[in-house]
Formats: sequence, structure tokens, C-alpha cells
Amino acid sequence: MNAVKKASAKKTTKKSATAPVAAVTTTEVAAAKRANEPTLLPPGAGGLTAWNNNVKIVGTWGIAENNNAWLNISGMGFRKIKESNTQALLAILMIGAHARDKNSVVNVRTEADNKVYEIYAW
Repeated sequence: MNAVKKASAKKTTKKSATAPVAAVTTTEVAAAKRANEPTLLPPGAGGLTAWNNNVKIVGTWGIAENNNAWLNISGMGFRKIKESNTQALLAILMIGAHARDKNSVVNVRTEADNKVYEIYAW
């Protein structure tokens, strides 16, 4: 009889279909993502360069601080002018102010940091 009880006991101790699955750690997921990432980045340190053509400058803003000026570009809102070069910042601000005064169409280049790097007024 003991053998029959042991056999029936084994039958009733089935594994549950809802048993927990082994957890995957975040480092394993991160390693899998890194394996699928491209190894070559596009020019510009992985950033996005965008030319916004045929837009207008609707406002300018500056303050008496070192290299702090902004252009309000139609359809884009305010964008800060790249501040790495003081003379370039001043030139872009002056071109932007002139384009605003003359209601001219401009082409503006922005980078991934949403700063204005180049401007052409027509």
C-alpha cells in the first residue's frame, strides 16, 4: 500500500503552468540592445543636422550676458544661437535682425542641440 500512496502522491505534485519564469536582468537586456546597435555613427557626432528653408525670423532676443542671444523662427519658436564663437554669434544675430526688419525669407541650419549654427537671408 505504501507504494500506491507514493505513486498517487507523485501524480498530484505536478508543476504548475503558472510557475515563475527565470527573470532576465537589465544588464542582459542592455547587452542585447548594444549587440544590435550600429557601430558607425553618421557625421556630426551622432547628431541631427536640419536645414529649415524658407522660414522667417519673427523676433530676436538678447541680454547683456556673455554669448546669450536667440532667434524666434516662424514655425520653430525661439532657438539659441551657438555660443562657441562670439563674432559668429553677433553676425548671425545681426543677419537675423536684418531679416526680421526686412521680412525676408531665410534658411537656418540647426543641430541636435537645437541651436542655430548658420543662417542665410534672401
